[in-house]
Amino acid sequence: MQKTSPLETRTSTLWGLWPALGGMALMGSSVAVIGATADLPAFVVQAARYAVAAIAIIVLARLLGRHLPLPRGRDVLWVVAGALSGLVGFNLVLIVGTAHAEPAVLAAAVACIPIVLSVAGPLTRGRRPSGRVVTGALVVSAGAVAVTGWGQADALGILLALSLIVLEAGFTLFGAPALARMGAWGYTAATTVTAAVIFGVLSLWAGPTAWGVLSDPAALGAVVYLGAIATALSFVLWFTGVNRVGAGAASLAAGVAAPTAALVATALGAPMPSVGTWIGMAVIGVGLVIGFAPAPTEVPSPHRDDHRGR
Repeated sequence: MQKTSPLETRTSTLWGLWPALGGMALMGSSVAVIGATADLPAFVVQAARYAVAAIAIIVLARLLGRHLPLPRGRDVLWVVAGALSGLVGFNLVLIVGTAHAEPAVLAAAVACIPIVLSVAGPLTRGRRPSGRVVTGALVVSAGAVAVTGWGQADALGILLALSLIVLEAGFTLFGAPALARMGAWGYTAATTVTAAVIFGVLSLWAGPTAWGVLSDPAALGAVVYLGAIATALSFVLWFTGVNRVGAGAASLAAGVAAPTAALVATALGAPMPSVGTWIGMAVIGVGLVIGFAPAPTEVPSPHRDDHRGR
């Protein structure tokens, strides 16, 4: 049986990883845009965002000839659980958390998601976590925290920050078993539709007139970007990567969100990143190298080969 060379394995892994890297970069780019919606009714923004995301996925799938299977059987549970954890629950915790913790605390918590996924991802599939990937995830998360910084929070704020890690990781872990039949496109479409409906119902508390805020071109543009790019395209790319290399390995890609957010903010006029931020970016790069370095292979002894050939 022909063995796969380390170079072929690494090339295959990188090929599977690039969608996840792209998805997390797009998600990181949304940080600057989210600021434009900070003063708008949160439930309205989220309902519109996920509605735009669902429409964008359906349109793109039709244009590209992609099939969007409807959830059935256990897939319904995975879709609902994923939407409730990573989309609805995550955003509700963010809304409440901003009153108890500085944004840097919440961002730092999210930066630790690679650690959780690198361990939980393989375990949910009945496999042992890779020590190399876990080590890479630890380094990536440390670098991401250096990029985001750390702020102040009260006790509730810390608990909410920790819950963000669980909720965001749940979105990926619940999605992993559904990807086998639904694929990245189908799972993303189903979860965004679910989230749009839930936030649409919640937005009724704000009153029908609250939707009038989207008549402002700047607000509408921000919501469209968040929905079509930072949600629809980002999630499809992310789950494509998860489907190819698994949640554990793909977790390392989550580290690029923080550097992307910092660089996009700088491009839009924010001050240049500090030295600590640049160091954090470099550390993330080191973590990626560690996590995806080819595993050492045993080299046959030439003496043993000579002996066998006699």
